[in-house]
Amino acid sequence: MAETAAVVFTGSSLKVKLPMTQPTGKIRIKRRSFFSEYGMPVASRSECLDLKCYIEWQIGYDLLATSANSKNTSLPHLKFSNYKQETKFAYELSEIIYYSHKLKLISEKDISDTYNKIKNVTDDNLIDVIDKMRIFRTSPIETTINDMMFFEMKVSYPLIVHKFGKYDIYAEVMNREKQRGVGVQPMLYVCIPITSLKFERNPINRTLDAKESSDWVIGEEEARLSLELFRMFGMLSVKHRHDVLAILEMLFTYLK
Repeated sequence: MAETAAVVFTGSSLKVKLPMTQPTGKIRIKRRSFFSEYGMPVASRSECLDLKCYIEWQIGYDLLATSANSKNTSLPHLKFSNYKQETKFAYELSEIIYYSHKLKLISEKDISDTYNKIKNVTDDNLIDVIDKMRIFRTSPIETTINDMMFFEMKVSYPLIVHKFGKYDIYAEVMNREKQRGVGVQPMLYVCIPITSLKFERNPINRTLDAKESSDWVIGEEEARLSLELFRMFGMLSVKHRHDVLAILEMLFTYLK
């Protein structure tokens, strides 16, 4: 099983340990010169890293509540029911927000304000249904390849990018067709420059060691960024909005 992100809370500090050598996992290294450029995956065990590298993290907020999964969250005693009435653990982003509040990096007011903003997002303003996030396909054009006739079309997947303050950290949301079922599914990724992570050895101009990891240290700015990511999740779909509200109510009982 692939390694996952691990949220580490000591009582006085908070960090997320991120695996760096899994090019097909939820956390992988990519390279691009500027944020509008399409990022290309980097084989970090054979390619030297440089200042153009960043991690693309398909960050999550919950995990199915099973005995096997209990070791992958630091909060196995806290559970909630999601949109599908499945029992879930708080995970990754939810853990970060919970401990950020413990460290007073974000206040009850910050959390309440975010909760209310999510709750007030109407169905017709959710990202999976608004017009600007529709998937488009061009009209078919006849083309011949190897003496066979095909109809050529181009599919355009909408992508929106949000920059967090003055930092070179971005969130990307892309609408894609659901692999199972009907409709579209917005996917959220957070993109963090290599230079914003801590390694045991400087990663620039070298390849990474087997199973090497890095730390994303959570301070006040990172905590607020994480809360903003939670708000973005609440804008994705009816399901996401229900789930993040339920998580916040479970983690912070005064919201109920």
